[in-house]
Amino acid sequence: MGEAEFLSAVVDRTNCGVLCDINNLYVNAENFGFDPIAYLDLLPAGAVSEIHLAGHHRNDADGRRILIDDHGSRVSEPVWDLYAEAIARFGRVPTLIEWDTRIPPLPLLLDEANRANSFGNA
Repeated sequence: MGEAEFLSAVVDRTNCGVLCDINNLYVNAENFGFDPIAYLDLLPAGAVSEIHLAGHHRNDADGRRILIDDHGSRVSEPVWDLYAEAIARFGRVPTLIEWDTRIPPLPLLLDEANRANSFGNA
């Protein structure tokens, strides 16, 4: 059973909510070679009650490019694209920009928050 199927089963059995970390999903999909849209499609839409966004960086691991979910930079364009897919599926739910390292000036943080707020407003 994959992770998304497991989360779906937990929701079915417990009626719990799901926090969907879009940056983590993107990083894992890139590093382990799976389709993040297919993952989103397996999550029960009504259960996703919060979304997290963050930055990541690229690293080299024995000649292989990997992504590290470090919460230390702006949200990347592919993560914004995946966020748009999540909003289309789950609707507008509370979204948190995680930025834990290399904290930028407040205007940059507000710019990221404003961008997240703009999704689904068209």
